[in-house]
Amino acid sequence: MKISIKKMSKEDWNSFINNLIDNSTYEVIGVKAKGKRFIFAPLESADELRLDYDTTILPPKKYFLPQYEDLLSFDLSRQSISTRLENEKRIIIGIHPYDIIALQQMDKVYFDTHIDRFYKTRRENTIIIGSNILNIHERSFAASMNTHTVSSGYDLMVTDIGDSIILEIGTKKGKELLERYATNIVDAEEVEIRKVKKLIESLPDRYDNKIRINKDDIPDLLGKNYEHPIWKELSEKCLQCSSCTMVCPTCYCFDIREELSLNLQGSRVRTWDGCLLPDFTRIASGEIFRKDKKDRFRHRFYRKGLYIPERYNFIACIGCGRCSTACIPDIADPLNVINRIAEDLEETRGEIIVEIPVTKSGDEETNYIPREATIKRIEKLTEFEKLFEIELENDEIFSFQPGQFVEVSILGVGEAPISISSPPSNNNSFELVVRRVGNVTNKLHALKVGDKIGIRGPFGRGFDVKNLEGKNLIFVAGGIGMVPMRSLISFILDDSNRDKYGIVTILYGSKTPKDILFMDEIREWEKKRDVVVKLTVDTCPEGICWDGCVGLVTSLFPEVKWQDIENTAAVVIGPPVMYKFVIKCLDTIGVREENIYVSLERRMKCGIGKCGHCQINGIYVCKEGPVFNYTEIKNLPEAFE
Repeated sequence: MKISIKKMSKEDWNSFINNLIDNSTYEVIGVKAKGKRFIFAPLESADELRLDYDTTILPPKKYFLPQYEDLLSFDLSRQSISTRLENEKRIIIGIHPYDIIALQQMDKVYFDTHIDRFYKTRRENTIIIGSNILNIHERSFAASMNTHTVSSGYDLMVTDIGDSIILEIGTKKGKELLERYATNIVDAEEVEIRKVKKLIESLPDRYDNKIRINKDDIPDLLGKNYEHPIWKELSEKCLQCSSCTMVCPTCYCFDIREELSLNLQGSRVRTWDGCLLPDFTRIASGEIFRKDKKDRFRHRFYRKGLYIPERYNFIACIGCGRCSTACIPDIADPLNVINRIAEDLEETRGEIIVEIPVTKSGDEETNYIPREATIKRIEKLTEFEKLFEIELENDEIFSFQPGQFVEVSILGVGEAPISISSPPSNNNSFELVVRRVGNVTNKLHALKVGDKIGIRGPFGRGFDVKNLEGKNLIFVAGGIGMVPMRSLISFILDDSNRDKYGIVTILYGSKTPKDILFMDEIREWEKKRDVVVKLTVDTCPEGICWDGCVGLVTSLFPEVKWQDIENTAAVVIGPPVMYKFVIKCLDTIGVREENIYVSLERRMKCGIGKCGHCQINGIYVCKEGPVFNYTEIKNLPEAFE
């Protein structure tokens, strides 16, 4: 719409604000003083509103992505699930340009594939009244990030010029709000418009803090300094409190947990989370990825300055200064870190290149309510693993690719990502093999045939079976890596598909003979034409009969007579420690890097690339993976840690 600039007196402005507060249509939020600081909070009168503030303790993102929110509610006594979208209409007054830009950035995240309808509803129900900056926070460097001014993202933008309020109408909603609740609005005079323009143009010179390089050069600077000593030096002082991420307008990571009361009613709650926290990447088995404090500290800066720019084409720092204000040891300031690295004239200190694999995109809404499913069959495989045949209700066809996973939901306990172990079929059932290692899996092991569970998914990128056609195939599995591997092997060795693929070699290593999964099926695979199977165990306890190899899975490579390696693809799935050694063996026998595929495990909490827990450098395992071509991740330091 055509830009329209209006003005009103201070008295009429206060009347406008009070009219909004008195009307029950909206919850009216504004900037208020809290001691010597400022906060966004509900307004009781226009007298509380401060447009002369420097910055707020928390950003306005808390009204779009609350610290705590129920994704669903349930009643275990009735086995019922419900969800409620917050439909309350809200007006937020006084948002500075940098926080408006932060909201625009969050829009790209939460509207990018698997649209978050909770966030979307709040955005649609909120009117943004921005305020141009009058006073600059002592730790802010917004001008360096070009976030001190903004030309969109608001319904109204106001500027207090002393004797009156100047209003730029940004949207039809803003225009209608003024027409309904404001009085004595007139066109701003040219001298007043120039006064606003002069105020904005003078802002950069008023900032004491400036980044010494162009903000667009930050990704390249970080890309060349992954091993810079600053990460170790500063991280040693880090308290691992994650205060910096909690107050950040562009941090959007979250956790999901279960809350259950004694009356068997409860909710699944989404809460803010932070990548500086030690348990952020902990998986059910107890392994922690990015375990070193230095790695977590560095990840925060790389996420904002390299990984998100690569994914969304913006730097996820608006220069508001909140993180450095909140950090007790004063090590969180991006300005200080970037300037120190930029001033270091030494040669490159550890280059890292992040390229986001191309995946299918879409604009479907995320549904956090799982589909109801029934346990049709349970088979005990080992002391710790059970196979579950799952059937979706309503005869719904379950389509998936080998290598994909689902989120298994047990109300009152939580969700867990589980790899699909059966080959694709044209029915509503599939198989999961579950190791008993955490709360959800322990509860699942206690269930019986006929019990109900919830399923979300399938999620992630599976194996491209079409691309494997015509090739000889090497499958290397370690431990429970055979679980997702079984889905692919069973598909390829099925009579209807077998002619599309060449010689199949299966190398499988377990801890002991008792830990080998699917032994009966493995014996059947051995009987098929052009199939070679080699098994090994780490150790064989006394009293157990075992006629196979004893040693690591890599010890099986010399046992195979390899053929037509130029036309061979390999699939590797197992514990992280296994990958680098297996890939070295594959390289030794001549398998090209572009013909190697791996499946990786991380803490895939949400399944849709939003919560941040499964991130490997700049890649989300739940979205771009869990299946990767080796060339996509071979240069990522966190991939095989």
